[in-house]
Order: sequence, then structure tokens, then C-alpha cells
Amino acid sequence: MYENDDIEEILLGKLIVNNELIDKYFDLLHEDLFENPFNKSTYIAIKNLKSKNRIIDILTVSKLLTGENVAYQLSIMADKAFSFTEMPTCIAVLTENFQKRTLFGIVQNVNNQLSNQEELELIVGKLNSEVSKLSIGTPEKLGNINTQIREFLNDIEVRMNTDGLLGIASGFTDIDKFTGGWQETDLIIVGGASSMGKTSFALALAYNAAKYTKTPTVIFSYEMSAIQLLRRLASMESGISNRYITNGTLNNEELKEIHNTIGAIESLPLSIDEGNITSLGYLVHRIKEYVKNKNAKLVMIDYLQLVSSKNKAGSREQEVSKVARTLKNLAKELNITVIALSQLNRGVGMRNNSKPTLSDLRESGEIEQAADVVMLIYRPEYYGIEYNDNGDQAKGTANIIFAKGRNIGVGEVTLSFKSEITKFIDYEKT
Repeated sequence: MYENDDIEEILLGKLIVNNELIDKYFDLLHEDLFENPFNKSTYIAIKNLKSKNRIIDILTVSKLLTGENVAYQLSIMADKAFSFTEMPTCIAVLTENFQKRTLFGIVQNVNNQLSNQEELELIVGKLNSEVSKLSIGTPEKLGNINTQIREFLNDIEVRMNTDGLLGIASGFTDIDKFTGGWQETDLIIVGGASSMGKTSFALALAYNAAKYTKTPTVIFSYEMSAIQLLRRLASMESGISNRYITNGTLNNEELKEIHNTIGAIESLPLSIDEGNITSLGYLVHRIKEYVKNKNAKLVMIDYLQLVSSKNKAGSREQEVSKVARTLKNLAKELNITVIALSQLNRGVGMRNNSKPTLSDLRESGEIEQAADVVMLIYRPEYYGIEYNDNGDQAKGTANIIFAKGRNIGVGEVTLSFKSEITKFIDYEKT
């Protein structure tokens, strides 16, 4: 259970790391919500900076405050911003506490006035004035079942008229049928053992979103450079082996095809960020920059275990769990979809049944808890398996295992895999 000071710091931390929230919740915020003097001063400083259209961060806020270790206290607030406690909840708690404090003060004043035998009319007048302070906005509308039912029925009609695809298209027919498209606020984990093709698969998801639904998409690559990713994309789309592109052993026709392919890629709302700085805080900052400046709606991160959090006190599992929770909270806060790659434990290919499960996620911790969807890539051919479970030939196939689906359930989708160009396509039975 959070103390009042904690709630105040979580709220202030959210304002510091996401300046847009102060506009969104402006009518619900005021300095009297904050009981702690330092926190109240911090809010006043934030409000002051906002009124002057200045950037709100630890540095600018600290310059308006007095005392020791101000920057350190603000950094603690910023870390607390990624708590599961949402902004409306913080406001609701602080509002209730403010109302209780105000009411307590009113009762005390009335008692004092009665003791001093003040005129009853004057007491009532002062009481009405004080009580009016309690009439402030609330962050959430009360539920209305009639409205909710209408929204539910409308949602069904929309889904029927769009073949169930309301989210961002994956570019794969059977996956879109299974998921209904990637949904806003979702954290999607793509796991796979080494050489399963998880980077190529996730790259295809990002590229297809930009290509088919014109979704502004950004790829954060901590393992590969932008040039390496573009080579893969060029190979996947042109059908020319990545080896030939890398070696420069192309004929004139192939070079022309590469130019055409890159030209088509260039026209898409697609960005690649090479992720030279691996800290979680910097990643959050960069994502917000892409959302603000390029209206990014889908973010792909390759890969989860390469992102490092500021808190090194716990285990590596705890650190990775914090990264996953932060990304989920960020997806909800910014109303975007986040796809994050995750490695699997090395032992998955050494057991009799090499098909991965949720427990195979490396440093899994709370990854599967934070995620809305977990997809695991399995290519039976890689392990020398000739036939799939249904008796079909396994060569050139890939099973996309939906090991978790918060709103879609679990299941499995088969794709074809062209190893020479590391490309996944809709299943072609051989």
C-alpha cells in the first residue's frame, strides 16, 4: 500500500517524464493536492515551467527549487513514474486526501467559531464558502451500463464489417485472423532461440505495419546497425540473397531491383533507431520523442535483454522484469503498441521436445505477466524434424506459438520460411 508521499511522487514523476500529461490533466491538478512541502514546491515549479512553454525535466525543475540533493530527489520521482499506478488513480487518491484534510479543517473552524459565539449566519456563510473547495473535478467518469452496452454492440458491428481486423495488420493472413490485428496499449513479446529468425520475423511485423496500414513505426535495434537491418529488408522484399547484398556480388539487374526496393522502403512511415545508449530511461525518452515528432504508433525493440535499467540492486531477472513492466506502462500511457524481442534459455534445444514454452523466456520473471501477447517462434527443420505434428512436411515451415494472449487466447499459426532470404510468408503447403 502506497503512502500519500509515494502517490505524490509517482504523479510528479509522471509529469517530469511526460510533459504532455500536465495539459491532459490540468483541470484536475492544483498545488493543494500536495501535502508534502517539497512535493508542493515541485508541482508549482512544473506548473511555472509549463506556463512559459519550457521543457520540464530534472534539470529545469531543480533550478527552481531550493535545498540539498534536489536533483537526487527529483530523479527518485522520475524512477517512480513507471509504477503500475496510473495517473487517474494518483489524482483520485490525492483528491480524496485533500478533501479529507479540507473537511477536517472546516470542522475545526466551525467548532472554534461556535465556541467564540459568532453569529450563526456568519458561520453558515463561511461554511458554504469552505465547502465549495471540495467541489473539484474527478479523473474518472462514473460507469453507465447503457452507454457501455451501446459501445459493445457498436464494437461487434465494426468487427463484423472489417473481418475482425481492428488493430494494426501483421501482414500475415492467419495471424491477423487469430489476433484481429495488434492493439493499442499492448505489449507483445516475440521469443525465439538463436537462429530461429526472431529478428527477421519482428522486422517483418514492423515493416508490414508501415506498408499495409501506413502505421508510423520505429525500430530500436540494439544488436544490429541500421545498414544491417536495411540489408535484411532489401533481401526480404527483393528476393535477392542477403549474402549477395553483403558481398556486393550483384549484377546490374539485381542492383536495379535493390534500388527500387529501397525506394519503396524510403516512402514508408518507418524509422530505425540504432540504440547506441542502452539505458531504459533513454529508451523511454526516445520513444516519447518519436511519438511526439513522428506520431509513432508501433515500436519494435530488438531486444529486451539488451536494455539496462538504472536500478542494479536486484538480480538480472528483476532488472529485465522492470524493463518489461516499464514498456507495458509506456504502451498504455502513450496509447501505442510495443513489440519487444526476447531471448530464450539456451537449454530449449537440448531437450527431447524442443518446442518452446513460456518458461523458456530468458530471465522471464514478470515478462509474461506484463505482456499481453507472447509469441514463440519454432522451426522444426532446425532440429532435424521432418514432419509437423499434423503430419505435413516440416521443411521450410515455422510455427508461431501464441503462448499467451490476454484477449485472444492461445494457439498456433503456421508460416512458411524462406531461409535464403530469411523471410516469413503465409503458409504454402508443399
